[in-house]
Amino acid sequence: MADHIIDCCSLINLHSGWGHLDELLELGAEWHVCEAVALEAQYVREYSANNTKQLIQLNLQPALDKKILTSLKPESDAELEDYVSFAAEIDDGEAQALAIAKHRNFVLLTDDKRATKFAQQSSIGVRVTTTPEVIHRWSKLSAHNERRLSIVIPRIVDLARFSPASDAALFLWWTGYTPAH
Repeated sequence: MADHIIDCCSLINLHSGWGHLDELLELGAEWHVCEAVALEAQYVREYSANNTKQLIQLNLQPALDKKILTSLKPESDAELEDYVSFAAEIDDGEAQALAIAKHRNFVLLTDDKRATKFAQQSSIGVRVTTTPEVIHRWSKLSAHNERRLSIVIPRIVDLARFSPASDAALFLWWTGYTPAH
């Protein structure tokens, strides 16, 4: 399975759903985060003891220590040049992740439509996946994971404030796990 590099919003989405990032190990790929994303991903929302939402500092160190994530930075001149060029079009975290993905043949995990469209231009040609696709793939690994969807997806919706667009491939599947308001 191809290596993946995660942008900031997707990192927050996954962390919000699972409460950590350990489940990435089950997916079998190598997962990376670039320096720009690590700097952007400062806080996540979590439920307090009385079930109210609070901001907490996102600590990626446990995931790095357990080798769930690997921290990367642009290393070649080509990666640096593309990072600077891409940053004129998309946010820094997505730009740095995309530059690394392009030159190392990684899959970019992003839910940002602009970054997705940019990544899929023929001159860049980076494969993209999304939070719903990763959660869907994870849910198919075991009955236990599938049962957890009724907790994981509402946590992403509520804590990360993310839901896929209505034209997204997995929109109906995703909304099947979202409580009606």
